Amino acid sequence: MERKRTVLRPETVQTASTVPEEVDVPVARTELQPVTIPETRTVETPVTVQRARTVMQPEQVPVTRTVVERQQVPVTRTVMRPEQVPVSRTVVERQQVPVTRTVMETQQVPVSRTELRPEQVPVTRTITERVPVTTSQVVMRPYIAYRPETVQTTQLVERPRTVTETRTVMRPQTITEMRTVQRPRIVTETQEVERPRTVTEMQTVMRPQTVTETQEMERPRTITEAKTVLRPRTVVENETVMQRRTVTENRTELRPRTVVENHRVVRPRTVVSNRTVLRPETVTSREKVLRPETEITTGSIERRTGIRNAAFTDE
Repeated sequence: MERKRTVLRPETVQTASTVPEEVDVPVARTELQPVTIPETRTVETPVTVQRARTVMQPEQVPVTRTVVERQQVPVTRTVMRPEQVPVSRTVVERQQVPVTRTVMETQQVPVSRTELRPEQVPVTRTITERVPVTTSQVVMRPYIAYRPETVQTTQLVERPRTVTETRTVMRPQTITEMRTVQRPRIVTETQEVERPRTVTEMQTVMRPQTVTETQEMERPRTITEAKTVLRPRTVVENETVMQRRTVTENRTELRPRTVVENHRVVRPRTVVSNRTVLRPETVTSREKVLRPETEITTGSIERRTGIRNAAFTDE
């Protein structure tokens, strides 16, 4: 026969649960840190320099050209004649020039300082004292007829009262004193320096000169014309120029710096755990059993009674 029965069998089941867990997490934050940086900058200071420049100055120069004609023509010849010409030369001469320098001198200056001095100041405070206060109330007294009557009752109550006292407090007071300090003072002095100066002198030089004679012949004739040309001339001038100078200064600036810190935070963590559970399961089993069976047997049964026997005898 088949028999079905439910049995509990153990089975391993994985269970995932979320539990909070403290974890150190590196957190980067940026903070500003002062850093001193040497900074080089260029400043301009005025400096007086002597600068030579070339200027174009107009000058009359002779221009000679030759023509041919039949006439009384002058014949030119060149002779050397002395001539006074100006000659420029540069001489160095001493000259008094003002020189400015800075000296330190002692000077009395007022210096203010603040010190605390005791001072009497009024201080107001409130105290509570007992003061008799009279209150009136209406009471009912019995007599032939009730009538209202005012009854005065005196009692002590506490009332605030302002009391002014004198208290000594320390108050700052500015005191001016005379202090001796060293202060710079600009002193102008006269100094003798050598400066160049252009001196123009007259000098005798031998210059060629053209002498013209008249002659009747066909000869070329030289015509001298005056022409204005620009010739360069060197001029020395004093000029104030701005000279660049490199100055190194320290400058403090804030630079960002990244700092990594560990912060403890709580994060959820999934934990997988194995547990054994009993699950019902239907089990089918076959077995042989012995069952009682009923057998039916057919036969005759003789009943012997007294009546049945007598009847049978008569016959």
